[in-house]
Amino acid sequence: MLQWPVFVLTIILLGYLAVKKPLWLVPSLAVAVALEISINWYPNLGFLEKILGEVSLTRLTSIVLILAAFSRVFFSEEMRKKLRVVLKDPLTLVLLVFIILGGISVVYSANFGNTVTETIRLLILFAVFISTALLMDKERALLPFKAVHIMALLLALVSFYEGITGNLIWQGDKLLVEQTLRVNATFVDPNIFARYIILGIASNFVLQIYTRERSHKLIYMACLAVLLAELVLTGSRGGFLTLLAILIATLIFLPNKKAVLWVLGLGALCGVLVIFLRPEIWERMLTMTKGFAYSSEQRLYLWKAAIAIFKDHPLIGTGLGTFETVFKQSYFDLMNIPGGAIRSHTTILTIASELGAVGLAVLTAIWAVILYRLAKLFSLGHDYLGMFQEQNQYFAGTGYVLWAATVFISSQAEGRFFEDPIFWLSCAMLVVLKLSRKYRLELD
Repeated sequence: MLQWPVFVLTIILLGYLAVKKPLWLVPSLAVAVALEISINWYPNLGFLEKILGEVSLTRLTSIVLILAAFSRVFFSEEMRKKLRVVLKDPLTLVLLVFIILGGISVVYSANFGNTVTETIRLLILFAVFISTALLMDKERALLPFKAVHIMALLLALVSFYEGITGNLIWQGDKLLVEQTLRVNATFVDPNIFARYIILGIASNFVLQIYTRERSHKLIYMACLAVLLAELVLTGSRGGFLTLLAILIATLIFLPNKKAVLWVLGLGALCGVLVIFLRPEIWERMLTMTKGFAYSSEQRLYLWKAAIAIFKDHPLIGTGLGTFETVFKQSYFDLMNIPGGAIRSHTTILTIASELGAVGLAVLTAIWAVILYRLAKLFSLGHDYLGMFQEQNQYFAGTGYVLWAATVFISSQAEGRFFEDPIFWLSCAMLVVLKLSRKYRLELD
């Protein structure tokens, strides 16, 4: 009954931002990503959902973000100049190459419709990437970090409620496949919730660097404790492994070692408490016999299938978005896999099977450009790497690399990588941090 009014209200609010405060659509997108539950808020839009997927706040925000940016390109010469610079950026070009590769795979795809659909979705995300780069400027580089950090903390209220009461507010019937309670808050999957919390932890590390007040730093330390408690309640093995990798990267690239040690100390304490208070979570962490949707045996089978598909089509794969089709044609009869979308659950194996060695080469090139961009930011700012130099963009750049790495690492256990807007937002901000000050536009 209320779905249409909520839909109209959302469009009005997003429209206001698009006209009056377009820059704020970017942190709004970072917040919207956390509200997968929003698919219940809006009505079914029929044919559009077959192309774009279920209507959600993330998709609505993405569309309005694109419209806000490209409408300004049409009317503003300065924006057109900025667009030309963004399009020439090496990171833009290498991302575009991946999309083109996926589009070309239509020619030999094992499922023409799926490949076309996935290509369209990537093009929309690429438009989000371009739009973010156009609307943001380096002086506002911390806004997305603040948005994710605050949102992750707000979700603690839902997380602790679910953890204490055992009542999952959404998708509870699907999550109770396991005996272990795993909180998911406003996300479909506890593993994706864990990913978002880690994004919040990385944001915390970055924001601390730009904070002068000791009292504020203590508040940030307390926030880390809250975020880590949320992560424990998700029971996500992939989440903990991802966090460990991000902590190691933070120790290497950022100066705030005490914050990392604080997380490690809290993690050890939480581990001890979990052993006594929630032994079933600890048991899950130590065993591979349980999974969210698939058992470990089934996951292993999916990985073997992906490798077999790659061996059969090593150079260019079977086409973007075709893993499920090829799997069902060749492997489905060999093991009972739960219904729904079938994925290898590992980004690298999915790309290997769908786009072959060429796809893996482009993926490698994307990460090479990202890491080169970070090295470039460091070299440009090495003369003033003081912890409180707000004009130093290296720390913000490191934060966005940590975000991209979080999405990529966690996608090896839950295969949502290129589909996650946070990855494209991170890449867009790395482009923005490279732009000279003359491309700063007053859009807030």
